[in-house]
Amino acid sequence: MMKIGRLGAGLLLVGASATSALGQAGYEHRVDSLMATVKSTSTPGAGVLVVQDGHIALEKGYGLAVVATHTPIRGDTRFLLASVSKQFTAMAIMILAERGKLAYDDRLSTFFPEFPRYADSITVRQLLNHVAGFPEYEGLFMDLGKVGRDWPRSAAMPHAAYEPTAHDALELLAEHARPHFRAGDRFEYSNSGYMILAQIVEKASGRRYARFLAENIFQPLGMNETAVYDETKPAIPNRASSYRPKSGGYEEIDYTPFNFIYGEDNVVTTLKDLAKWDQALYSETLVHRASLEQAFKPAKLNDGSESQYGFGWNLQPMFGVQVVGHTGSWMGFRTAILRIPDKRTTVVVLSNAADFRAGLVAQSIARIYLEGRLPNRDQ
Repeated sequence: MMKIGRLGAGLLLVGASATSALGQAGYEHRVDSLMATVKSTSTPGAGVLVVQDGHIALEKGYGLAVVATHTPIRGDTRFLLASVSKQFTAMAIMILAERGKLAYDDRLSTFFPEFPRYADSITVRQLLNHVAGFPEYEGLFMDLGKVGRDWPRSAAMPHAAYEPTAHDALELLAEHARPHFRAGDRFEYSNSGYMILAQIVEKASGRRYARFLAENIFQPLGMNETAVYDETKPAIPNRASSYRPKSGGYEEIDYTPFNFIYGEDNVVTTLKDLAKWDQALYSETLVHRASLEQAFKPAKLNDGSESQYGFGWNLQPMFGVQVVGHTGSWMGFRTAILRIPDKRTTVVVLSNAADFRAGLVAQSIARIYLEGRLPNRDQ
């Protein structure tokens, strides 16, 4: 195992005892068996991270990051997080709320008066909780004929003539969207809502979303291999390509016309950096404990019932304890983070194969590493 320690404002990895490492060997062998189907030198695969009691208990790659060059998946391979990105957008909002730049009960119309009158009844909190009711922007772009439906496809194929930005998506929603229901009436997962939140971050901070996250989250935590991909097309070295099954093999599908839109997606990072992110959530490095507690509380609906979603996190009991986590799916990327705070255990699974079930694999790995920490009936 490796200990995650502090150095200045960031986090670093330092060695742990050989005895501790030997104690984890049996668990690692069981994970190897679980991952046997992607232990290949010719197919995409996955990276696995387990953090337990402040130590990296396992950090391992299986399969290839880039099939054409036979590049293996490693701890420093960068994956697109897909919807696991939402927790970073939520953190940016929490940071701005603590600084007095916005409030959770601020109305959408406060930031974007160009929206129709319904925006007066939608709050920042409701966007965070997925109870605002917005339709998905991708469907609007396609229904209006602005973007075709031939995606995802290979990055080597011709790109679309029109590739909307997050600003374009916001404008489209303001002009054409009508909420599916009155805000707060029910939970409905919404990528559009988190794209809007990223635009609120920009409006409230006066910074580009990518810059705000870099300066206020990634750099303070020493997440030096983490970035946001947007229309500026930043270089992302060591990035995995993504694939889907085809004719007994896999084809690369790294392109969609929506690749520049962020807030709900588009954080690119590594297993190593996610270990630092995980440990920061036990501390007050970024925001105070009261803010973190709000992030991990279920939303209250208009009828008084609760939705099992906080600020960028799914909330659910599992293994007989409370678990917070998220999964993601975009192009061929399949991602999952599963945190069991009471057991100081976190599992991250990042895959570049569309047929890989990252969420279920994360649960299986969590069961292995929680052995002996749970009541027998829950194992």
